[in-house]
Amino acid sequence: MKFFLYLILLNTFALSQGSESPKLEINRINNIQYFSAIDYAETSKIKTVFVKTKEKLIIQYGSKKIVLSPSSSFVLVNDILYNISVPVIYDGNDFWVPLNSFSRIIKTIDLPELKIDSSEKYALLSIIPKNILGCSFERKENGVLIKIKTQEDFEENKVSATVTRGGWLNINIAEGSIDSIALINNTKLIKPILKIRPIQLEKSAQLSFLFNDKIDDYDISVDNASIRIGIRSKSEISAQKIKKMKDRWNLDVIVIDAGHGGKDPGCLDNGLMEKDITLDVSKMLGNRIEREMGIKVIYTRTEDEFIPLWKRTKIANDSGGKLFISVHVNASPKSSSARGFETFIIRPGKFDDATEVAQRENKVIELEDSPKKYPKLSKENLIIATMAQASFTKQSEFLAGEIQSELSERFTAPNRGVKQAGFHVLVGASMPNVLVELGFITNKKDHRLLSQKKYRKKMADSIYEAILSYKSEYEQSL
Repeated sequence: MKFFLYLILLNTFALSQGSESPKLEINRINNIQYFSAIDYAETSKIKTVFVKTKEKLIIQYGSKKIVLSPSSSFVLVNDILYNISVPVIYDGNDFWVPLNSFSRIIKTIDLPELKIDSSEKYALLSIIPKNILGCSFERKENGVLIKIKTQEDFEENKVSATVTRGGWLNINIAEGSIDSIALINNTKLIKPILKIRPIQLEKSAQLSFLFNDKIDDYDISVDNASIRIGIRSKSEISAQKIKKMKDRWNLDVIVIDAGHGGKDPGCLDNGLMEKDITLDVSKMLGNRIEREMGIKVIYTRTEDEFIPLWKRTKIANDSGGKLFISVHVNASPKSSSARGFETFIIRPGKFDDATEVAQRENKVIELEDSPKKYPKLSKENLIIATMAQASFTKQSEFLAGEIQSELSERFTAPNRGVKQAGFHVLVGASMPNVLVELGFITNKKDHRLLSQKKYRKKMADSIYEAILSYKSEYEQSL
């Protein structure tokens, strides 16, 4: 029986020790009770800063800044001076503050209170158990969700909110007890919330949030030891829409289509095949884009294989491409003197030679398994396709113009300009798109140059520089 009584007494003592308030040693100087400001701050988990040049100690508690100066009987709290009657003592290592007079200031600024124990050797730190533990924010499409973590489940009728004209949202929690220091130190703000201000009132706690946007509506819910406040703002909704649009069209994926391939050699002349030239130029272009611009490149083909026209467009759309460049080589069996470079965008053709190029490039569908799946590109159908791409026609035109400009700067071959025609490979592309004809394989001079690796690289570099200009111009408008 005695053994069990001993265990009960031991357990009671251990519990009383575990719940004991933190204490600070009192130091008597000239019969006045002093305590260590640094020990007080560390025990209360309050941030301090020592200004060595001025020998001042700054206690930073939320939005309040308490400044202690050696041999001064005044304490500065933000811009207000408090008289503590007896000067602060600095011994070279610590700041000693008169207990009684400083305790009065502590009460007015909501710092952890100090009470002298019965022995008068220690000051007990009065830390009341807190039931409001922290705060976090989550951005939503139509605003912000504020999540207040609590120790217990509060009834919904104990939580209320008000919005001031100055943009403050005040959340009042009846019977709430808040750890202001921990909450301020551990809360990371996100836009549009500019400030957080926790206030411990006599019978409740208040959390105030300053917004830089007008709060149009809010709702409060309480569950699973948390209080959730959903904030809705019309300007936030608009900002989210703009961000979505920017993300959608941010130039992060470029699709490069090497024309022809496999059983489709494209244009041929004296052993030189279009499919080999386009693949070589496409790879050189793509490698430089990835290496120097850090943009992801998707190829419709990376080797000598046959890819149907519909699948090339599907690859571009499925990959989230933001730019589609189809690389080709021209031919003119009727006129071997024709030479030079040109870039096409999709529209009903205005010139006979543009329509002829489109017809030749579209002829590849005859090699596919289901050529009848392609609608006839009549003038009416092309107008419909053009209308579908109206949202990025200007971008396509700008890129086409830049490509022609860059090629013209580097080569003496004729600049045949930007042209319009109907190409099946461009019809379904849901992004700015162009088709580049690098030169005429049927022209002796172009044939000789296109067979050279150095010349092909120069072509790839020209298109690369045009993409750089496009990116700069395009991102300014977003």
